[in-house]
Amino acid sequence: MNLDAAAPLETPVWFGPLREPAWLLPRVREDAPTIVIGAERWQEPGVDGDGRDLRLGLPLYLAEAARFGTNARVFALREAVDPDDPPRQGALTVRSAVAPDGQPSIRLRVFDPQGAPLDEIVCDAHDSVSLGGALGGLLHAMTQASAPHGVRPIWNSLYSLPSGAGLAAYVRGLHATLRVTDEALPETAHADAISERRADVRTVLTSLGALATSAAEPFPALLFFGALAAAADARSSVVGEFRLQANARCMTATDPLDPVYSMAMLVLQLFGDGAAAERRAEALRASGDERVTRWVARVRGGA
Repeated sequence: MNLDAAAPLETPVWFGPLREPAWLLPRVREDAPTIVIGAERWQEPGVDGDGRDLRLGLPLYLAEAARFGTNARVFALREAVDPDDPPRQGALTVRSAVAPDGQPSIRLRVFDPQGAPLDEIVCDAHDSVSLGGALGGLLHAMTQASAPHGVRPIWNSLYSLPSGAGLAAYVRGLHATLRVTDEALPETAHADAISERRADVRTVLTSLGALATSAAEPFPALLFFGALAAAADARSSVVGEFRLQANARCMTATDPLDPVYSMAMLVLQLFGDGAAAERRAEALRASGDERVTRWVARVRGGA
């Protein structure tokens, strides 16, 4: 597998749209074990649209969770792979799959750097709550299967996600955000395509905004803010409809150590509230962290 051709992601989907807040990500050692995670089809028939976001969001979630929860360097593939393709040589490979309704819901297949199978993990879930529970246990199972090849769990005080149905919504939202970020339309697009695109962005932002404002954990808010920023970068006309939801989540973050507090600076600026954004910027500059200061300068400079 050619990683360049596959255009893998080594950072969470919200990282780029939020102007690369590098201090939020754990450092990765040069000699870290490498894991490549991709989705594959379990069997026919395929999943529907909602299931596609789950199927293609699953590698994004596993990669994000492994980035924060293990010592590994992790790549997530944007597109699904053929189940019959050989695993990538030289790196641990994880193939995730979501089965059609009525079947066991999630499967992980883990391969060693030579392409030999290490483990197969199947989780049975039939509703959003049990699906969330199954999703919550996948990182532990993947780490255990990869342990003989140097993958170790680490603790990160920052990384927390909702449980149950909220976690299932977050995983779907990861791929939905990637669609908002990646699937820009050309200026010459037909009016019907533009209308369809606008409706899709509105649906994505509505679901992510509802999750962000109902969850106390920071990462659903980062995902919502990232999707907003990506839509704004694409000059989507629907972004202004979500100002109240965004402001509500921004105002609940009052601690400069909370990642929502810092990302709120970008969101407030996005909606034209320069005075409130500058107050946050001043508090962040006072932290003395050079990476934070550089990020503030980048955002305030409009880069």
